[in-house]
Amino acid sequence: MLTPAILGSLRIPASAAPSAPALFNARVGQTVEATLEAILPDGLVLRLADGKQLQAQGSLPFPPGSILALLGVPLPEGAGLRLQVIRATPPPSPALLAPLVHGEAAPLLARLQSSAAQTPLANLLRNLLQIGVAVAEQPQTWSAWMKEAMKALGDPTTSPAESTFHRLQAKEGTGWFELPLPWAAVGADPMRIWIEGERDPAGGAADEVHRVFLSVPFSTLGEVRLGLEQRHSGLRVRLWLQHPDQVAALRQDLETELASLGRPVDLQVLTLPPGTPDLRALAGASPLQAMG
Repeated sequence: MLTPAILGSLRIPASAAPSAPALFNARVGQTVEATLEAILPDGLVLRLADGKQLQAQGSLPFPPGSILALLGVPLPEGAGLRLQVIRATPPPSPALLAPLVHGEAAPLLARLQSSAAQTPLANLLRNLLQIGVAVAEQPQTWSAWMKEAMKALGDPTTSPAESTFHRLQAKEGTGWFELPLPWAAVGADPMRIWIEGERDPAGGAADEVHRVFLSVPFSTLGEVRLGLEQRHSGLRVRLWLQHPDQVAALRQDLETELASLGRPVDLQVLTLPPGTPDLRALAGASPLQAMG
């Protein structure tokens, strides 16, 4: 028989026995299920199958609402129980967060391809597919596709499952989008965009900061990430590539184009390490950490 992996352990003192007799009376080797109700500064609150709650000592890397399968191991000299976690099932994600958890690019592209509604984005998609890759990859086409796709994801008539998520984010001054790339290969990663803004509490409109982070998959360059931070004092640009030397020949043209914006520009080209988490992991990170 295989020995189950131990995902974590907790300690229940003997003084808790009267409040959880089913747990303390369970046979050795018997699995007991409990729900992780709350995380406290010095322990956890568990709810057993009979509805009773008890506090356990220790910590676990699981969110509240997780269903835990526990094996009880008696502590020496009747000191209590050690609960070994052999299985943990996280709670279902709220439907409101589904676009962030499950992605929204593929469903949007499927609706555009199958719907009879002649939305501006659906018309643009048909034109892109008819014109071909050469025109589809032009900057102005990218811009039009991005604007229409972001607008469609916030429109309840076009994206009923995603629009509430985006409207609530907009109230917080943030935005997360996954946009399908119609000219990309089947199964390719979408374009991911995170937008955030902030203002110095002691300052005015001139102290506003706007940031945009993009992740775009390319057939030859691999994943490319771009971070833009706009302040009154200038523009910070961070470009992450798997192989930065691939764009060395383009750097001068890029710097010249950025300089034409008429404000100081700080540009850095950085290496994107293998195995870096996708942009969702950076969306809530510290701005300074994200911009490097």
